[in-house]
Amino acid sequence: LRSNPGGLLTSAVDVATLFVPNGSDIVSAKGRGFPEILYRSKTEPILSPNTRLAVLVNDQTASAAEIVSGAIQDLDVGVVVGKGRTYGKGLVQNVQDLPYQTALKYTVAKYYTPSGRCIQSTVYEEGGRGDDLLASSSEEKGGSRYKSKKVADKDRAVFYTAHGREVKDGGGVEVDYKVEPQKASPLEIILLQSGAYSDYAAEWSKTHELTDQFRVDEATYKDFQRFVEQKQADGDLKLEVFYDSQLKELSKKLKASKFDSSKKMLDSLRADIIKDVKKDFKNYKPEIIEDLEQNILARYLPDSLLIEHGLQSDVQVLETAKMLKDGNEFDKILARDNKSVEKGLLSNMVGDSSIETASSVTPDSKLQTQW
Repeated sequence: LRSNPGGLLTSAVDVATLFVPNGSDIVSAKGRGFPEILYRSKTEPILSPNTRLAVLVNDQTASAAEIVSGAIQDLDVGVVVGKGRTYGKGLVQNVQDLPYQTALKYTVAKYYTPSGRCIQSTVYEEGGRGDDLLASSSEEKGGSRYKSKKVADKDRAVFYTAHGREVKDGGGVEVDYKVEPQKASPLEIILLQSGAYSDYAAEWSKTHELTDQFRVDEATYKDFQRFVEQKQADGDLKLEVFYDSQLKELSKKLKASKFDSSKKMLDSLRADIIKDVKKDFKNYKPEIIEDLEQNILARYLPDSLLIEHGLQSDVQVLETAKMLKDGNEFDKILARDNKSVEKGLLSNMVGDSSIETASSVTPDSKLQTQW
């Protein structure tokens, strides 16, 4: 679920149902003037209880994708893996159609994971200028003033999973098992953003045929380096692009001050930056070759096969696989023992639930709910 921005609530419930025990709460929603709704699994999961499950997330995993990862974490059926926390969007919006092909989207409720926590990371309140640039003009006209702020760690309440593990609200879904993603070098980012990979792949495909044993060999890699250097010489690619705006600003100030000798040093600095960036062709050779292979294969293969190919060298996937193979580590993370289970979700329950089931929602509603 890495970089998954979400989607339909019903799809999130359907996906979660595949993994959680039958009869498990998956997600609920509560709001002022909004009917309380509880979605619960009604079918047997496709996985046996002995199957070790991991969900990969990052800071761009949001909304409906957080419903799935939150349910799996709260019910202790799997381990959430990533660098830190997910995005933290725990709000429900309605969309009301308006004239002239426009619509109004407004918040009506918050959603809650099975443990009872809301993972919304931003709080909106009256009484401030607000982060929105439009807020200042609204204030000048005597409009309402609002402010938004991130939920502080000290304000995050503690809840418990089915096995009694502590989880907190107000900041997205925090991972159970931390694995740093592979960091891209400046050169990799420049080549990707400039389209150099895809441009070379297009040229390569004109004179080559894809085979089952395709790999970017040494000759192809050197040819790609020549391709990049030619684009740089033609002015189509700037290897110093990350520092270009600062260099231009400094050059402008030096010119205004008539510091000619410093101007020459600045030109030398630009050349040194380009030289250092080019060193990444050697320092990050395996990573650049992998990126190049992916872009060439993208011209021939569907996304599903591209993803499968990319996972073979994905650092987070490989580390997660090691953890899953180690049954002791997996069980330790999920705190699988009888005492912890007794402390679990029962700690989050207060009386009988009066929340309506999903089937009780009126099907003729004219408002479209987005998560």
